[in-house]
Amino acid sequence: MAASSSPKVKVITSECFLIRDALTMKEQVELSAYIHDRDRTPQNEPRAMVPAPRTLVLGDDGASPTVKYRRGDASVVTTMVDQGVACLKRENLGLTGITNDIAEYTSLSMATIRYEAPNGRFPPHVDHCKDSAVFLVSLGRSANFMVRGREETEVRRFQLQSGDALVFDASTEAGLLHGVESIDVAASDAGEALAQEFPVFRTHRYGVQCRMHF
Repeated sequence: MAASSSPKVKVITSECFLIRDALTMKEQVELSAYIHDRDRTPQNEPRAMVPAPRTLVLGDDGASPTVKYRRGDASVVTTMVDQGVACLKRENLGLTGITNDIAEYTSLSMATIRYEAPNGRFPPHVDHCKDSAVFLVSLGRSANFMVRGREETEVRRFQLQSGDALVFDASTEAGLLHGVESIDVAASDAGEALAQEFPVFRTHRYGVQCRMHF
């Protein structure tokens, strides 16, 4: 199994932070197993010529995509978010457009999108969710991601590798343009190790989106 590095925080633009190695290898395996155990996505659908990103069916009702949590619930998801928030607070970083204390979220909702390499993409868009932030974790193949801050002209491009997290203000006011441009056929060492445990990651990337509500 690949060795895990300590998390490192990088400011991408205002109210948007990249946490490299947010999850250890063990935590990536635990999160993947949690998603796998909940997944009720139909498996017998005809394959498209160019498969579109697929939102997995993870809800408690066996039909919806979203799982909901209260702050303090015992879950691999809440633990993951709390650890990432602690990394930001150690660097004196936060989402001041939403809250004075990013750790004081009231609830989470989690959904997971499956992207196939190499053509999986999500067009650039701005979220319009008042009083919420996104904590986005990548698993498996590496995603080629883009971000452009509000009223900026420079587009920032970077890879989200397996175990990385992106945290950002998801409000209309923040105006953060973001999207997935493609998925690498290759993966980081962590992504390759994860594919040994879960074969889906030999050809796919999961975007695990946790929406933090305040």
